[in-house]
Amino acid sequence: MNYNLKGTNVAITDEIRRYVEKGLNTLDKLVKSEGKPRVDVELEYKEGEAKMYRAELMLHAPGTTEPLRAEAERGTLHEAMDAAASELLHELTKTKKKRMRVFRHSAVRVKEYLRGWRDKF
Repeated sequence: MNYNLKGTNVAITDEIRRYVEKGLNTLDKLVKSEGKPRVDVELEYKEGEAKMYRAELMLHAPGTTEPLRAEAERGTLHEAMDAAASELLHELTKTKKKRMRVFRHSAVRVKEYLRGWRDKF
């Protein structure tokens, strides 16, 4: 899986890079069969009253028409990354289940059509 890592008001260290790679490995298992996906990761520290970290993930997979997007804001960078990765995993499984349901539904219709065609002879 290819990924672009961008930090806004956050220094991207080797530890953060390894943590992001570990979080993306769980997503890689679901998208690996569809080709070479790309993930844009943006990590941001929001200064102000809240002082929160924001993690945004955008998955560009060959099998999808639009990129899948997940965003989370939490108190620590690791919590934000985990929440965004789990949200993206949820979106990915939801779209995959929807595609499989449509595929199976259309396969049933083709099978019914062929059965009807066979009974005519």
